[in-house]
Amino acid sequence: MQALLNEATAHRAVNHPYINALLNGDFENMEEVLKDFATQYGYYSDWFPRYLTSVISKLENPIFRDQLLDNLSEERGHLNEDEMEAIRALGIQDEWVQGIAHPQLFKRFQKAIGVESNIKPCIHVEIWRDSFLSLTKSESSATAIGAIGLGTESIVKYIYKDLIQVIEKNTDLTLEEYVFFPLHTEVDDEHGLILLNIAEQMASESTQMELEIRKGMLSALNLRASFWDDMFERAKMIDKRKVLVNS
Repeated sequence: MQALLNEATAHRAVNHPYINALLNGDFENMEEVLKDFATQYGYYSDWFPRYLTSVISKLENPIFRDQLLDNLSEERGHLNEDEMEAIRALGIQDEWVQGIAHPQLFKRFQKAIGVESNIKPCIHVEIWRDSFLSLTKSESSATAIGAIGLGTESIVKYIYKDLIQVIEKNTDLTLEEYVFFPLHTEVDDEHGLILLNIAEQMASESTQMELEIRKGMLSALNLRASFWDDMFERAKMIDKRKVLVNS
């Protein structure tokens, strides 16, 4: 499992030129680039409860199901006291997050950054979310666990920590407005550990299960990397339009 986790964190999906360009402030029109990110990523993020529900439905082990049902409850805004203590240490107040579903927290971020509600999802995010949902539905339970665990929950904290820096350097948003990201650096860390434990127990059953877990992990990471590729090109086009307008 540690070898798989190392492979995941070293993947291009986690260390992508698009994220690095955002961190370095390489775009001239950062305001519009960040709005574009917030718009399109929101369409993927909004479906996360669907992905998790799909994985839960494939699990036969009742203990595994119960653990992921707890995760689903947290996605709907029901945080336990241990989790609240951890996020209070980050300066997050209870009323900002308790009882508020995570897709609504992302919509709070979108509103604060100026996303227009009438913008439709681009084809690239539609491919990502449809493909990821299909992965959790049509593949084996081990592949689904690999996708949502090692390929998602175990790595997003690294990406979100970078995005927090981007938001703080390029906007005047308050912590309450972008709380979605620091919340997930804490909550998803715990989710990642739970899913890692489930994956480890599955992998111990057979070499085939281990291969299926890795397949799910790499499939999820490749889908994310492909989305970043497309977002990078969109960001470059946003900058190009600004140059043309100003010339």
